[in-house]
Amino acid sequence: MLATLAVAGACSQQPPVHKPAPPEVTDSVPLDTLLARLRAPSVEVRMTAAIALSRPGARIEDRVHALGATLGDTSKRVASAAAWSLGQFGAASVPTLLQALTDRHAAVRVLAVYALGAVGPSTSPADHAVHAALADPDQSVREMATWAVQQISPRGEGVPPLGSTEDLAVGLAAKDPAARLSAARRYQPYAGDSRKSIPLLVRALGDPDPRVRQAASDALVMLGTTARDALVAALADSNPAVRREASVALVRLGRTAP
Repeated sequence: MLATLAVAGACSQQPPVHKPAPPEVTDSVPLDTLLARLRAPSVEVRMTAAIALSRPGARIEDRVHALGATLGDTSKRVASAAAWSLGQFGAASVPTLLQALTDRHAAVRVLAVYALGAVGPSTSPADHAVHAALADPDQSVREMATWAVQQISPRGEGVPPLGSTEDLAVGLAAKDPAARLSAARRYQPYAGDSRKSIPLLVRALGDPDPRVRQAASDALVMLGTTARDALVAALADSNPAVRREASVALVRLGRTAP
């Protein structure tokens, strides 16, 4: 349960900055038995085994490999417990977690990013991969990556927080389209002032890169009716791309309105 709550919190708008306390393991179940229990029919048995595998002991590689496979468990509780345990192994779990970041299922990628963040600064080889996850197509992965980056490589003084309006402004001004795309995708409304971010996003509707235009449109739709007036005004913009994207965004906004 502890592991499940920890990962669930990280998926929310305010990811946790404190690692959960290690679970209390009172039995002495043999390692091979615990590994076998990861395939048990019972969710409770699988979850307990996943947490117990985080305890100190031998055969780290076997445990990490088994827990990595468990990130795709059909039970969210079991998968979350596996992610929590992987976060306790430090650098030993990094190769497995990097592989999990390529999984086609967003739920697995979210947990892999969480575990990398839980490992913390010792995962320098994973820094690039976690930063790349800021541009993941799935919003839940991007939100988790925003938290994980802070754990792996905390922002220096004067550097805008990831996902903030200031971060958006800096990112959208970059020459590299990949940097602009990442900035638009990782923008989080709760981290900044929408009154300042909306003009930036509307301007990005005219970006030369269609992926950036799409990401800006997604962000504006995510802001909801707050962005409606700016989008209506953008219908008269001198840039035909802005006019076109604003029109599409307004249609999408109408579909999502309550």
